[in-house]
Amino acid sequence: MSEERKEKILQWLRATTVARGVLVRGIRFADETFFSDVDARDFPTTALEQAWRIVADTFQVLKAQRLPPTRLTWMHEKTTLHCAQRADGAILGVFVSRKTAEADTVAVERMLAEFLQLPDS
Repeated sequence: MSEERKEKILQWLRATTVARGVLVRGIRFADETFFSDVDARDFPTTALEQAWRIVADTFQVLKAQRLPPTRLTWMHEKTTLHCAQRADGAILGVFVSRKTAEADTVAVERMLAEFLQLPDS
């Protein structure tokens, strides 16, 4: 993926409103570079990079098993991690609070769908 394309995806992320309940969100590109635009005091950069690497590995393993997912969701004690992967290998990951009153799941779903529908060029 070109640097210009990566920058367009990052511009899209910066322009989207952070949905209520989102704790952190980020994009991992196929070249293993990573970007997060939310203050992540509770999520050190190394932890986020590791989480996104695991997400990328999971997408790859499922694809190799001929079960190519577009979206994955992990539920943890306090958060849910929603992920979407584009055909170009870019992955959007969004950690959302599990406290129902805090989370706008409709807005998160809309953001993931928008990410998947971004033009390739």
